[in-house]
Amino acid sequence: MIASATHEFAARGFDSVSTREIAARAGANQALIGYHFGGKEGLYLAVFESMRVQIQSRLDPFIAAIELHLAAPSNASSIRKYRADCLERLLRMLDAMAALFADEASAPWSQLIVREQQNPSLAFDILYEGFMGRVLGALTALVRRIRPDGLDEADAGLLVVTCIGQVFAFRTARAGILRHLGWRTIGPDQLTAIRRRIRSNVTAMLLAKDGP
Repeated sequence: MIASATHEFAARGFDSVSTREIAARAGANQALIGYHFGGKEGLYLAVFESMRVQIQSRLDPFIAAIELHLAAPSNASSIRKYRADCLERLLRMLDAMAALFADEASAPWSQLIVREQQNPSLAFDILYEGFMGRVLGALTALVRRIRPDGLDEADAGLLVVTCIGQVFAFRTARAGILRHLGWRTIGPDQLTAIRRRIRSNVTAMLLAKDGP
């Protein structure tokens, strides 16, 4: 039922989908939606909880490694080495996110996330409190350690969302990107190229001093 609801809500939005149609796609009795989820809204929230669990399972090891690194005292022999270590941890997180959003399984998730970004509901809170806020906070803290010019919280946060936007574009703007690059899909070779380009872009952004 969750899988069917995910695809229906992603394709058509909450208001345009009926519980009857979701149940039909799942090959289940419509009454089960009320029994298990309390109705359509409860099922919608359950879809986002399922998404949160799956996305978090993919990203958790990288978030946890960053948080441990931030909490521990620096053992680096030089500030340059410490900043390089912070940068590599950030890049590994972006690598993981690129793999997640390049995966075809993430297509309905991305559609739902975009809908919630434009018109947030209680479902958005599940995503933000579940993993999104944690990722943004950890990466912002890393950026403040990487940048030698001592960015404040707001500027570091803007840099982080700019970095993440490069990753998310390969899902939200997928059709245009594939056509522009002459790719039929995003397979292992394409993912390697994407990661390499994002790493290069982000490294240049984070190590460059902002203009006046």
